[in-house]
Amino acid sequence: MPTRDLRSFLKDLEKKSELLHVAQEIDPCFEVSAFLHQFDQESAPALMFDKVKGYSGKIVGNLLGSRKRLEIAFDLKGREDLFETYQARRMSRIQPRPVSKAPVQQVVIKDQGKINLTALGIPTYHEADGGPYITCGILTAKDPASGLRSMGLHRLHVKGKRKMGVHLTNPPIAAFAAEAEKRGAALEVAVSLGVHPVILIASIVSSPREDKMALASSLLAGPVSMVQCKTIDVQVPADAEIIVEGKILPNIREPEGPFGETSGYYFSDDSHVIEVTAITHRRSPIVQALHPMAREVLFLAGPAGEAEMIRMLRDKGFDVRELVVTHASNRTHVVVSLRKGHDADPHQLLHFLLAGVPYIKHAVVVDEDVNVRDAGDVEWAVATRFQADRDLIVIPHMRARSIDPSSREGNFMTKLGFDATVPLSEKERYKRIGVPAAVSQKVAQMIRGL
Repeated sequence: MPTRDLRSFLKDLEKKSELLHVAQEIDPCFEVSAFLHQFDQESAPALMFDKVKGYSGKIVGNLLGSRKRLEIAFDLKGREDLFETYQARRMSRIQPRPVSKAPVQQVVIKDQGKINLTALGIPTYHEADGGPYITCGILTAKDPASGLRSMGLHRLHVKGKRKMGVHLTNPPIAAFAAEAEKRGAALEVAVSLGVHPVILIASIVSSPREDKMALASSLLAGPVSMVQCKTIDVQVPADAEIIVEGKILPNIREPEGPFGETSGYYFSDDSHVIEVTAITHRRSPIVQALHPMAREVLFLAGPAGEAEMIRMLRDKGFDVRELVVTHASNRTHVVVSLRKGHDADPHQLLHFLLAGVPYIKHAVVVDEDVNVRDAGDVEWAVATRFQADRDLIVIPHMRARSIDPSSREGNFMTKLGFDATVPLSEKERYKRIGVPAAVSQKVAQMIRGL
C-alpha cells in the first residue's frame, strides 16, 4: 500500500483544494496562532506556512479543521460512514512493521553541542505563554515493568536547546514515569512531530493497556513503519518529520507554563523535565501546529472518543443510537441519544458514563427523535422533558481535569447528568408536532431544485 505519512496527506489535500499556502514570512511567535484562530471555521482550508521566520522548514496547521478533511485522512470512498469505518478498522488488529532505514533519520544530531530545540520553529500560541510549546508531538515510551509501548499527546514546553517541560497527568505514560521514578531511573521517551493525522488520533484514544501503534496501523488499514531511535530503546514512526529523543529525569519537577489550554484559560504547574539526547529529522522538516482552542482539537479527538464511548455503553447493554461530544465545551460535554427499554435506563447510563469517562463533566440523555448534533434541538428537549427534582443526576467528589480552573482543592469536581427523555408511559403526550415525513422529504427535494 502507498506510504501514509504527513506529506502524502498534504498531497491529498492539495488535490482536493483543501490546502492554502501562505507565502508571506510568518513569525512562529503569535502569528501562526493568530492565523489558525482566524481560520477556525468549518469552511476554512488547512494552512501551510511556506516561509517561517528563523526556521528553514515549513509549518502546517488546521489539518483536521473540517469533517471533510477527517474523511480524507481515513481515505473514505463514496458513501462510507466514518463511524462504521472506525469501528470496523478498530477490530482488525494490524501490527506495526519494523524497518532499519527511515526518512525521519535522514539527519541525525547526537552531539550535545549541536542539539537545538529552539531552531525547530515551534510556535508560541498566546501572549502570556511561558514560551514555545509543542502541542501535537506524540510522546512514546515503554512501561518499565511490562515493556508495553504506549503513546499520548502531552503538552511540551520548550525551555532551552536540550530541555523540555512535560505535563504528565494522563495514563499510561504518567504511570510509566512514576514506576521508573520509584526505581530511581529515568524514563526513555521519544516525541514524534509531523505524522499522518490518523496516528495522532490513535495516540489519544483512551486505551492504556493497548499498543497504540498497533491501533494506528489498524485505523490506517496498513502497518505503520517503525524504526529504532538512535540513543534510546524506543521505536518511532519511520515516516515522521522530526523525532526528539530524550529521558524524563527522576525526582525533578520544575515550573512549567503558563500555557493557554483547551479550557480557554492559562495553566501552570510543577512538571517533569525531559533531557534531550538526540534530534533526528527529514530534510526540510515540516512542523505541525495545533491551536489548543481550535475545532481541530474536537475533530482530532471527537470521532474516536465518540466511537469508543458508544462501544463501551453498548457493551453494557444500553441501546445507544448516537452520541456527540460538543465543540464549545472543549470535549467535556456529551449528548447521548438512547432508545430506552425502561425508565431507569437513562439514570443508569449517566452514572456509568460520568464515572467511567474521566474527561466528561456534564452529560445529557435524549430520546432518539432528538438530533444530538443540533444544539437547538437538544436545548428544546431539556426545556420540555427535564425536571430537576426528578431527572438531575449529581455525582460529587469526582477527579477533575488538571486544567479545569473551577476544580476544587485537591483536584475534585462535581459531575452532572440530565435525563431529558420522555417517560415511556407518556409518549403520546409528548408527540412532536410536524408534517408527515414523506411530505417533509418531498418539499426538501423541491427546495434543492429551486
